[in-house]
Amino acid sequence: MPPARPASVGTADAPPRPGAAPPMADAAGKDKIAEAVHGSDLAVQALASLSQYGMSITPHTFAVWYEYHRGGIPELNRVVDILRGNRASMTEEQLSTLHAKYLGGPEAYMALRGTSERMQQTITDMLAMMHDAGKDASRFNAAVRQVTGEFARQETSIEVLVRSLLNEAQDIIARTKQMEAELSRNAELMKSLQRSLDDSRKAALTDGLTGLSNRRHFDETMQRLAGHAMNDGGDLTLILLDIDHFKHINDTFGHPVGDQVLQLVGATVRHNLRPSDFAARYGGEEFAVLLERTNSQTAADMANRLREAFATNRVVIRESRQAIGTVTISAGVAMFRPGESTTDWLKRADTALYSAKHSGRNRVVQAA
Repeated sequence: MPPARPASVGTADAPPRPGAAPPMADAAGKDKIAEAVHGSDLAVQALASLSQYGMSITPHTFAVWYEYHRGGIPELNRVVDILRGNRASMTEEQLSTLHAKYLGGPEAYMALRGTSERMQQTITDMLAMMHDAGKDASRFNAAVRQVTGEFARQETSIEVLVRSLLNEAQDIIARTKQMEAELSRNAELMKSLQRSLDDSRKAALTDGLTGLSNRRHFDETMQRLAGHAMNDGGDLTLILLDIDHFKHINDTFGHPVGDQVLQLVGATVRHNLRPSDFAARYGGEEFAVLLERTNSQTAADMANRLREAFATNRVVIRESRQAIGTVTISAGVAMFRPGESTTDWLKRADTALYSAKHSGRNRVVQAA
């Protein structure tokens, strides 16, 4: 931001009128201040909610309320709104449960703890600066009243009065610039802290080996998409995939090679799906795919294309170039039935997968 040019007697830059506010920041400065204040406002709301329910400030409780007021996780907001609407006495244990479900389990705890503590310190610093700015404004207004009174009594020359007022205004300008610099720095820190929270959330929902979503993210997404299908009547189909003879691969070539096969399957699944499709590592050598606006036959066709992509290629160990042979997959396909539970839906897909495995493997079976 360019330095503010102080007013001088006899130029167009007249001194501030009595009672006028101190000089304001330029547009860029206002944007930075607004951005920082928005981040601080979310944190202040989180702290207010903690106070309302008599909760202590911990990384878990602060993170849950901060995300609630940010509105970035609709399902979390829905659950909290239900608890608040029922006038339930919310507890720290309940927030810990919500944190584990929506913001990451033990693997994300340390990252979230450091983030929330730094965010609280940032908000404290910003509020202190705001308090100082308020004292500066009060001091400026007092100076204006004093100068106005002396001018009315004509006890001091106009030149001395104007210089006194200008000196006070310039002091306010200097302090305002310092506050803008601090707020700008804190705005960048708030961005960094928010990215850290988002990264922690993403890491808690991602399978570290394949880069696909993990089981917890799959469970959340399955519930959410089933709810959408219930509301709008759209087709929704689940594919469960399982690597054939995976135990033999591990036993023969070792677990590092088994991990490479899992990575290969994950990458192949990801690259053969549409942007709107959702893929996850369901567990072990099993993978799950959710297909919106897709009926059972179309999903079965997609599963067969995935199956053929593996069946027609020979897998080679990365380091030694030793050939493993052909890796095949079996799949079970089940379309969601409005009104059934996700447990029953998953069971039908698993039964179809079981049928594919026990009828020769390397095939796709649709649920009844």
